[in-house]
Amino acid sequence: MDNEPWQLRAQTAGLGQKTLARLLGRPVNTISRQIRELHGEVPQHLVAVIVMWERLSEAERKAWIHDTEREMRRERRKRLETDQR
Repeated sequence: MDNEPWQLRAQTAGLGQKTLARLLGRPVNTISRQIRELHGEVPQHLVAVIVMWERLSEAERKAWIHDTEREMRRERRKRLETDQR
């Protein structure tokens, strides 16, 4: 992160690009480009995640990551089952 405004805000809150990528299901390099505003403004979903992260306790943050990853696994399983039919 090069300390652009939203990068700095995420860093200050303890939110790295890898965690953002995990929460949003996007590649880290995509998050990096978006947070540095290389292709326009920072997307609203990225801003929303950073703002929410700032408000959560450490326990809530861990639970959010866990729940998000669980839901993504569930969705992948559903897609696989559908594809196999």
